Amino acid sequence: MQYASAERRRFSSESGLPRRSPGGAFFFRAGSATYNQFNARRLRPVSLLGLLASLLAQHAYPPRSRSRLAAFYGRLCLSAARKLNAGDRNSGVLAWIVLIGASLVPVSLAMALAAAIHPVALWLLDVAVLYASLRFLGTVKELAAIETALRDQKAGAAANLLAQWRGEPVGTDDAGAIARMSAEQALREAHHGTFAPLFWFLVLPGPLGLVLYPLAHRAAQSWEQVVEPDERDFGWFAGRAFRAIDWIPQRLTAFTFAVVGNFEDALFCWRSQAAQWVRPEEGIVLAGGAGALGVRLGDPVPSVDGPIARPTLGSGEPAREDALASLEGLLWRALIVWLIVFLLAAALQVA
Repeated sequence: MQYASAERRRFSSESGLPRRSPGGAFFFRAGSATYNQFNARRLRPVSLLGLLASLLAQHAYPPRSRSRLAAFYGRLCLSAARKLNAGDRNSGVLAWIVLIGASLVPVSLAMALAAAIHPVALWLLDVAVLYASLRFLGTVKELAAIETALRDQKAGAAANLLAQWRGEPVGTDDAGAIARMSAEQALREAHHGTFAPLFWFLVLPGPLGLVLYPLAHRAAQSWEQVVEPDERDFGWFAGRAFRAIDWIPQRLTAFTFAVVGNFEDALFCWRSQAAQWVRPEEGIVLAGGAGALGVRLGDPVPSVDGPIARPTLGSGEPAREDALASLEGLLWRALIVWLIVFLLAAALQVA
């Protein structure tokens, strides 16, 4: 009898089934459940394969220049502002929390449902959100189109392409100014549309980071930057929240540019010029990229109302169309560095 009782206790302990305590209550052994959860995490397909699959899918089936997901984020921000904007900072804090929570909770539920179905379903969810979120191939394509137009001495066509890319008129047909602004836009898009989302995809579980980052960025733009000055109290918190979210990715992007370009010039320009830019946090990426390329960005640009004063970023000669080709190579090398980081993360996950 004692042997049989011991065997029953051993079976309950190993299987994770409820076991009666000395006081008569039942309790669970958490060991087997924890082990199964750990194995489930280990058996999940690595993020590197999801990233490669999404890039291949974008190459085979290019998404629209303005993705539906980005438009959806914009509608969410406008809806939250319309319903919760009371013109003060407290309403901005509440609106930001509601916006982020109302977006991340459904994503978390979708992740839980996909994980309950099969780990491959969770991987496919990652691939789908990566496909809809990343803008690397689109950035390179836009940059190549502008470079081709400038090489063919079609500055007007290049200006139109840049205006469509930025979503605002350029105001000049000067080839040098267009080349500099195109390089700045490419660096900006590479960070906001690829490298920063990849950082949060690596840090947060599943596609949560891929939703959090662009949504916080859009809220900061809509509520803090593109509003009347007397209405910016509502976007005060959104702007500071996004700067906190983007603090590490900005520096990682600039450091990646330094690694794959001119390291010393990139770090020098980052430290000495970023604070002079209109938005110093954006200046980190732009100055680091310009220094890595060894060209000069920024500088005044002509317009119909006279030259627009802008500080100098980078070093060397002002960027021309040949610098755009060099920038394409820089972006591809930076992407390879991020793929290596994902490979190392996958190796650590398997180990």
